[in-house]
Amino acid sequence: MKEVWNVAAVIPVEKGAMGGGGRHGHSHKQNVHLKQQHSRELDSSSSSSFSDELLLAEENNFLGICTQELLARGTELLKRTRKGELHWKVVSVYINRMGLVMLKMKSRHVGGTITKKKKSVVVEVCREVAAWPGRHLLEGGEHRRYFGLRTAEHRVIEFECATQRDYELWTKGVARLLTIVDGRKRLA
Repeated sequence: MKEVWNVAAVIPVEKGAMGGGGRHGHSHKQNVHLKQQHSRELDSSSSSSFSDELLLAEENNFLGICTQELLARGTELLKRTRKGELHWKVVSVYINRMGLVMLKMKSRHVGGTITKKKKSVVVEVCREVAAWPGRHLLEGGEHRRYFGLRTAEHRVIEFECATQRDYELWTKGVARLLTIVDGRKRLA
């Protein structure tokens, strides 16, 4: 749980919405205090099903924000090129200032001294990506999952996740970002 609170990445669009420190312009300690106070108020409430729904909604929002920050920070994933070559990339997905979901991939060359960045606009998550040939032969190969991100240039960039948990984090997290952006466009 400590790791969740110590996430340092801030999504540019979220800076203005957060209004300073944390939730509703409060510091971390104030947020913890407000959550505890809110929880006590809900516990003393006569309608327990209503309070359960509020707590569940708050928890989902909290987990969603943490997922957003983890995606923005980035993770090393294996990417397959159009030619079938495999390359390790530091991959991050975030909402930029223009309100677009962006995919950023960084490659490190020459012992990490030179980095190359490539950015693309994400328009869709492709969950049904076939397993890459020969990957099932590796240790733990049967647990590997694959997904793709369709870009505005109509390309599908494919990635490999070592576990089902990573796969769920990436596919659901990017889908959530796309939903947030779509909701903002509808309101505008």
